[in-house]
Amino acid sequence: MLSKIKKTIILYNPNAVFYTMPLALLAIGSYLDSEKYNIIIIDGRLESDPMIKIKKALLENPLCFATTVLTGNPIKDALNISRKVKEESPDLPIIWGGWHASLFPLDTLKEKSIDIVVKGQGEITFLETIKTLEIGGTLENIKGICFKSNNSIIENKERAMEDINTFPPLNYDLINVPAYMKLSGQKQLDYISSQGCRFRCSFCADPFMYNRGWYGYSPKRMVDELYQLWKQYGFNHVHFQDETFFTNKSRVKEFALELIKKELPITWFGTMRADQGTRLPEEVWVLCKKSGLKKVMIGIEAGSQKMLDWMQKDIKIEQIYEVANKCIKYNIAINFSVIVGFPNEPKESILNTIEIVKSLRKMSSNFQMGIFYFKPYPGNKIADELKENGYTFYNTLEEWSNFDYVDSKKSEWMNDKMIFLMENFKFYQKIAYRKPTPLFFLLQKIAYFRIEKSFYKFPFERKLKQFFRPQKLS
Repeated sequence: MLSKIKKTIILYNPNAVFYTMPLALLAIGSYLDSEKYNIIIIDGRLESDPMIKIKKALLENPLCFATTVLTGNPIKDALNISRKVKEESPDLPIIWGGWHASLFPLDTLKEKSIDIVVKGQGEITFLETIKTLEIGGTLENIKGICFKSNNSIIENKERAMEDINTFPPLNYDLINVPAYMKLSGQKQLDYISSQGCRFRCSFCADPFMYNRGWYGYSPKRMVDELYQLWKQYGFNHVHFQDETFFTNKSRVKEFALELIKKELPITWFGTMRADQGTRLPEEVWVLCKKSGLKKVMIGIEAGSQKMLDWMQKDIKIEQIYEVANKCIKYNIAINFSVIVGFPNEPKESILNTIEIVKSLRKMSSNFQMGIFYFKPYPGNKIADELKENGYTFYNTLEEWSNFDYVDSKKSEWMNDKMIFLMENFKFYQKIAYRKPTPLFFLLQKIAYFRIEKSFYKFPFERKLKQFFRPQKLS
């Protein structure tokens, strides 16, 4: 009789500062047969005490507890919850997946509470793993996992990336969609239409994770799914979580045409490289705008061609300005991002990056800029070279839980003077180039003056902001 009872799969999304829907868990949960398994997704960001729901799920014939983990603060919560689950159910397999576990499977498995790591694309691997656990079989033949066996850690063969068009649609019924909309403050749907990245940036772990492979949904599938989801949830904006949404310009064109045909009253956001934007035909720009394209994200990373070439970004400075002008022409906003403080990066390079940020932000108040400090992260060429030269990386989950791209205190290749300059520039550029408003008119003038003159002594405005508005100024 017991064998006919559904096995429960508990999927946990760790607490984090961002509020996007847990698409990775939706992907593996949607790949499972809901007729056979009871799939429960619990999100630490939505629960004051997630263990209340987890303990309840542990009473419902559980087969495993699984979580997806990004490097940094999410590790703290995932680690805390995993240990509590192991205390509650010592024999229940605990599985970690996601970016951190995929990049550091052996180090991850040093943690006593973790039994299995699913690496990379997880849909097929996770299904094969739980099927094997269900029958008490051996894990040794499952590609794409590492696991513990008799006090040893076994690393199985890698699994090749599969075309995601063979995967079923994400079942958003597995999560509380309105709760995420409330969390984000807007009627936004998070959606991923592709996996992978074909590019070779030497600071990024994408080439390691995906072996420079890329698969994208067909345009018709994308729009058909979005149309059904729109009828169900009534969102007005789609945030594409793809690594590089504009990889295939023909696909983008067909997607825009399909979206226009459906007459969906929505806007959308996608990631774009500067070179992709310059190769996008004028006709496609027009179609994207007509279909609702509101904003793109573009990583420019550095303000000098020498640095761009060194990091194998494979874009030109002039392409950045060309795509910026395209977006101005079609009234499309841009979230740019840059990175400073690379190993042995000269002062002149950092100053060049500041100058390109200033010039781009002057072009349009619809342009925003994220400024990050380089932090060595394994799985890329720069990190490999650092390791060869004796650099020591973290090797415990506790250490990696403190990893932070934003924290200036951990910038190892910038002196205090340059960090002071960059921290003040980061703050004042957010104010100086905002859309002018009567309320902030004087503050914007002061911020603009400080930036133009590089005058950051006595930054009392930062102190006032921290006192009156401690959260980040957007």
